[in-house]
Amino acid sequence: MKIRKLSTISSTNDYLKELYAKKDLDNFTVISTDYQTLGKGQGVSKWVSDKGKNLLFSILVKYEDLKISNVPFLNFSISIAIYQVLKQYLSQVEIKWPNDIMAGNKKICGVLIENVIRNSVINHSVIGIGLNVNQISFPKN
Repeated sequence: MKIRKLSTISSTNDYLKELYAKKDLDNFTVISTDYQTLGKGQGVSKWVSDKGKNLLFSILVKYEDLKISNVPFLNFSISIAIYQVLKQYLSQVEIKWPNDIMAGNKKICGVLIENVIRNSVINHSVIGIGLNVNQISFPKN
């Protein structure tokens, strides 16, 4: 696994996808940043975070033969893994399926998975995770 930490980029998912398009990367390559100027959420939603206050990273995961029908299990396993880690530190944590982690009534973590399909199987995924750590105020969307 290789980790590349950057100060400011548009989006960790976009950066990782562009990098992988230019050269082969090791499985589980991670791109992390202190700030995203164009953080992405589901669909047209944006992920907003203050500089240096949150964990923002994307992971490249390559597969040998992941069937498209197993995509929901990928979402479930990532959300459950994040939930299990946060449950050790927070008393009120729950998953808002399929990809949000809530603390009380507030979203504290989002997951954005972008899959690349080749020959009817998933070739690789770019898994973006945004975890609010120290941010306390959020703009209204």
